[in-house]
Amino acid sequence: MYGLDIGGTKSEFAAFDDNLSRLYTQRIVTATSNYDRFVQSIRELVEEADRKFGSPESIGVGVPGIRDRGGRSYSVNVPCITGRNVKGDLSAALNKAVEVINDGRAFALSEAHGGAGQGQDPMIGVILGTGAFGGYCIGGRLQGGRDGIAGEWGHLPIAATVRDRYGLPLYRCGCGATGCIETYVSGRGLSRIHAHVGGYALSALRLVERMRSGESSCRQAFDIWVDCVASCFVQLILHINPAIIVVGGGLSQIGELYSQLPKALSKYLFGTIRVPSIVPARFGDASGARGAAIFAAQRHGRIG
Repeated sequence: MYGLDIGGTKSEFAAFDDNLSRLYTQRIVTATSNYDRFVQSIRELVEEADRKFGSPESIGVGVPGIRDRGGRSYSVNVPCITGRNVKGDLSAALNKAVEVINDGRAFALSEAHGGAGQGQDPMIGVILGTGAFGGYCIGGRLQGGRDGIAGEWGHLPIAATVRDRYGLPLYRCGCGATGCIETYVSGRGLSRIHAHVGGYALSALRLVERMRSGESSCRQAFDIWVDCVASCFVQLILHINPAIIVVGGGLSQIGELYSQLPKALSKYLFGTIRVPSIVPARFGDASGARGAAIFAAQRHGRIG
């Protein structure tokens, strides 16, 4: 099985056996501005793998952004694919069936199959990193909704209550809207919060380092960020009522998130609603390509 995870900077191709053990992986720089080069670079990856493993009938491709009903993609991070039928063009170039899936939903699907969300229904997979997005699964099957966009929680609006509590500004999102969750809970969002309370921006990594060393403005910014994440997660909990939320992306590696988030969440939940388990991803960066491969295998009847 082949899976490809396309990112705004790097793309990872991987081959898996029928037990989802990774046999081979290759990373390349994503051709974000030249569509012909984008297609050709993928063709070269697949042809090299075919020489090693034969030629499977299908490949799963995880891409950032959304697709419309006509199959055209829209992506801020990989602008050359906007308006293009990536599935059709890659199918023709590779002479294989290509199944395209949003990268966040590929992550969720991977974690539902042998990952941290295995056997937990429903399970939600969320990415907290450069952006904020994800998907959810029931019985190991991705739930996409009518247009396959279920899980785009990062483009819901931030709760007015939490924004007003801290006097946070409204930020413009790359999607064109203002006040999206992503602009507060992503890595850049954490930096923005410190700029708001501390007067200057810090990278998320540097902020966490200083927070751990006791710097007060970094502790304040981090606490506000956790509250923002909690106010956003509660929307997922009330909509989907998951057994577990699996967190991926660069910010998922912050251990304090898992110790502070349940308490922050509990104040937003009413009655006897319980906070679901919130855990880091098992497969981490590998989940994108792995989930894309699972998606293609499911579509072609090779995995249940």
